[in-house]
Amino acid sequence: MTQTDISNSIAIGLMFTATALLCGSAYAEVGASVVEDSSTPPEAFIEAASKPLQTTKRQLRPSEVVDDYRERIEDMEAQHGAYGAGMDEQLLGLANALQRTGSHEEAISEFRRAMLINRVNEGLYSLNQIPMIERMIESQIALNQWEDANDNQQYLYWLYERNYGEKDPRMLPVIDNLSRWHLQAYVEEKGGTLFEHLISATDLYKLAVDIITQNFGANDLRLVDALRGLKVTNYYLLTYDGEPQQPVVVNTSFGGGGNMEAAQRTKLDHYRMNSFSSGKNAIARIVDVYQKNPHSPPAASAKAKVELGDWYMMFNKWHSARETYGEAYQALWDNGATNQEIDDIFGRPAALPALPMLEEDREALAESQVTVSYDVTAFGKARNIQILNAYPEDRVSIRSRVRNILKRAKFRPRFENGEPVETVGVVQRFVFD
Repeated sequence: MTQTDISNSIAIGLMFTATALLCGSAYAEVGASVVEDSSTPPEAFIEAASKPLQTTKRQLRPSEVVDDYRERIEDMEAQHGAYGAGMDEQLLGLANALQRTGSHEEAISEFRRAMLINRVNEGLYSLNQIPMIERMIESQIALNQWEDANDNQQYLYWLYERNYGEKDPRMLPVIDNLSRWHLQAYVEEKGGTLFEHLISATDLYKLAVDIITQNFGANDLRLVDALRGLKVTNYYLLTYDGEPQQPVVVNTSFGGGGNMEAAQRTKLDHYRMNSFSSGKNAIARIVDVYQKNPHSPPAASAKAKVELGDWYMMFNKWHSARETYGEAYQALWDNGATNQEIDDIFGRPAALPALPMLEEDREALAESQVTVSYDVTAFGKARNIQILNAYPEDRVSIRSRVRNILKRAKFRPRFENGEPVETVGVVQRFVFD
């Protein structure tokens, strides 16, 4: 008998002993006296013996993992051919290992190969392709291949749609993911024609609203996120001022043709023309959903009405904003909001939607700091703007840039007793990384 056999025999014996002891105590009658057995092993020994033996696995280096996958794949190809069952799983493992080493080009190639084999074995619409597509998108983003990543995002959506159907509730997470992708691409100016991303995100959020309404009712709380998505897309539509570069049409419909861009631009013009009212209606419906749903969070409808006031304020509808803010302020009191909750919303001026630093030239502002003082009027305008200090001191352009940003900015004014009031001496520091 080897040393290993002896060790295993001892371990197994201890496990049987521990099991017998534990079972014996489990079957002891209520009220029976318990006699302490001095020969019983300590509890820690019993616990240790009850656990299965584990052998320590050697951790392979990333390059060794890749080599290991390649060997297995070669063996499987030799036995079962290039399209053998299970080959796609090994290729996915290889691609993941390559991705972890930063070999994204190779990883993309193996992800594609895995998808091909999966489709051959399981069909064109197999949902088992999804992990391959998702991970491939990660590598494409790492390589700044935004057009390819966009095409794969669209392919993911198409794949789910073929399996579930366009109006199936299971499409909601897919719609949300693709909508966020388009908004991110628009904000970060990634890809070709940016307005295509705005149109796609708007259409997707509209679809989400329809699916939720048809399947769960007109007052379902799931509507709130989709409606807020519509608010965001309509804000960007309303503030859209053209492409930063010569556009290249993004293929977002798996269609095409010479008139595609013209049709999309016509759609953009229509959406932009209606963007203020569409955004306002989306927020008003959020208010309505919160008011009519008995499971709404406390004061949720009042807080949503603040969003509606902000929408009016951002687009210079002061009188509508003032009236809506007043209604929201009163509704917060009526719905039991605490003084702190009300102060968080109305106790200080709030930039809308945020100070638009993202619209400025990040490279020109890099490694700069500016501290500024300003007043905010009851009408939500910045006045008496003073640069207190700036770094580097010799960069005069950054001072004027911050002044111009503040002059254009809109603010929700501070409120006292339900009335907007002026706030003097707001001090803010801007740091540009």
